[in-house]
Amino acid sequence: MKKLLLLLVTSLILSCQAPNNTPAAVSLGYEIENDKKIDIAPGETSSTAVIEEYFKAYNERDLDKVASLEHSDATFYAPNGTFVDGSEEHIAMSKKVLGTLEYAQWDLIWSISTDIRFETKPTENWVTTCLNVTTGTDNDKTTVQRIVDAQIVDQKIKKMFIYQRTMTEKESQ
Repeated sequence: MKKLLLLLVTSLILSCQAPNNTPAAVSLGYEIENDKKIDIAPGETSSTAVIEEYFKAYNERDLDKVASLEHSDATFYAPNGTFVDGSEEHIAMSKKVLGTLEYAQWDLIWSISTDIRFETKPTENWVTTCLNVTTGTDNDKTTVQRIVDAQIVDQKIKKMFIYQRTMTEKESQ
């Protein structure tokens, strides 16, 4: 009987403890480092704000603001194989391209911030964003969809990979 009473009291005490609200580590996927899977976890949403600000500045053709959101040694990998080395080169190229376009609009569809928790080097924050990019003239516009993978360091873009696909006519209406 004493054992039964002790079991009931212990159960009562344990059931009255506060629940553990510590979130479990969440893995969204992985990256391979030295033949080992490294977790990719949710990152800071403040990094997605950098991307929002970046493309808002492009929409406003504010290349000074664009430059302020890039590290001076930022690198860019375009879908056509072009490599751009440094913010200064990127801004010069952007001025040239925007100077030829009557219409240019970057519309964000979604954006997600992730952290790659490497074992042999510091954690990296990456923001992956989908956007529709429409360019041309007021009467003749072309829209493509881009996936942009941007490494964010100290709330600035350090590296960017850009992937692109042509949208169907139905999608771009």
